[in-house]
Amino acid sequence: MQIDFARVIDLSYVVDESSPRELPIDPVRIYDTATMEQDGYFESRADLSGHSATHMDTPSLMYADGFTVEHVPIENLTGSVTCIKLGLEPGDEITAQHIRDWEAANGEIPRDEIVFLSTGMQQYVYQDIFNRKWIGLTGEAAELLVERRIQVVGTDACSIDCMAGHDINFPAHHAFLGNDIPIVENIARLSGLPTHFFVTISPLKLARSSGAPTRVLAFVK
Repeated sequence: MQIDFARVIDLSYVVDESSPRELPIDPVRIYDTATMEQDGYFESRADLSGHSATHMDTPSLMYADGFTVEHVPIENLTGSVTCIKLGLEPGDEITAQHIRDWEAANGEIPRDEIVFLSTGMQQYVYQDIFNRKWIGLTGEAAELLVERRIQVVGTDACSIDCMAGHDINFPAHHAFLGNDIPIVENIARLSGLPTHFFVTISPLKLARSSGAPTRVLAFVK
């Protein structure tokens, strides 16, 4: 495969103490274990959830028999992206009708596509509203994307589920992860990208983990 691109754009947040996260998740902690002054070399350690910063959710998050991060099919981690941009407000829900209306204007989402949702939440990333009043998919909207046979779904918000979904058993998470479709949350810089581009998605290959911090690189013409 030959990729035609002019720029590579990092769509990932730095993993540090201020990384975006959902409220139940503790902040990242990074600390030195060796210093140049005392040891003659520098080493540090990180204490973090697999669901910190830009990260991937895998089926084991919701299903006891679901695969973990180290078993994500490698063919899912590169491909063409359809970036769905929606003019919504914090706290709004992305419905199936929103997806259908977008397709009516832009064309149906191709099979085996990676779908990223540019909800606009990235502009609030370091504000309190980011993980208290985010924009996410209803269960019905998630099921519609599953019907399109996508291979990965991602969002610039802290969760793929809408706020109400967190009170009714995470229907969007179940829709995707129940069909072995990994989820990438807290994606950066989507608002400035075109509708279509190529991407590589590189979760840290953690054993026995339902999620991992993830480097996402866009290749843009």
